[in-house]
Amino acid sequence: MINILFGGNYKVFDGILLSLLSMTKHCKEPINVYILTADVTELNPEYKPISQEDGELLDKLVKKVNASSNVKIIKLGQEFNNWIMNSENKLNSYTPFAFLRLFADKIKDLPDKIIYLDTDIMFNGNVRELFDYDITNYELGVVKDRLGRFFIRPGYFNSGVLLINMPKIKETKLFERVLDLCTSKKYAFPDQTGLNKLIKYKLYLPRRFNEQGNLRDDTVIQHFCKRIKLFPYFHTQNVKPWQIEQVHKLYKWYHYDDIYEEYNKIKRK
Repeated sequence: MINILFGGNYKVFDGILLSLLSMTKHCKEPINVYILTADVTELNPEYKPISQEDGELLDKLVKKVNASSNVKIIKLGQEFNNWIMNSENKLNSYTPFAFLRLFADKIKDLPDKIIYLDTDIMFNGNVRELFDYDITNYELGVVKDRLGRFFIRPGYFNSGVLLINMPKIKETKLFERVLDLCTSKKYAFPDQTGLNKLIKYKLYLPRRFNEQGNLRDDTVIQHFCKRIKLFPYFHTQNVKPWQIEQVHKLYKWYHYDDIYEEYNKIKRK
């Protein structure tokens, strides 16, 4: 059984749907998918949780590929809301739902080994390749950040794909310490910065498990991160997988079109 973790509010449903469609295209084994969500409408009316109905739709989707697969929605309660409302990072360029993964060690239902994924990733290979890495002596398996390793420091990693060793996380209290750090100090990339600052035991994984640039022959996971473009003038591009016209127009990527066809069928229903 392969274990997967997502987090977010109702607006990331399309991203999770695309991720699972591409994941199950390349992996026919049973997968357990856990989706962390919360109701933070006291901070913003748009911060509504992912619904159980959406979870049921995704559950049917993965079961079509393997009847033993499951999708479970886990709604965090007042502990998460209290932390957000008291954090220096409750308002920044990212939503509070970026912090959901840092509460994973407090959830009894989660397995000891699990892959956390941002909701703007697509699969081009079998997730089993990543899940089989031995991280017994590590807190996290990580991939270096495409830009951060140049502009911040060489070992700086991206937090959008994490292979998590939950017993080790609980032993070192990594997630708790990151939450404490982000309570009192504001950062541009709070959760990612905290993980990079406080992690003690990390295993660097090949870039094919979190490819933040163009697709390569060996890419397993492609992450749709913000890009810096120098020509014809300096600017950034931040195209997400569900922005299909932009994916075609700006990136000239057509290798997901079979996934997009299935996605559009589901959306029409």
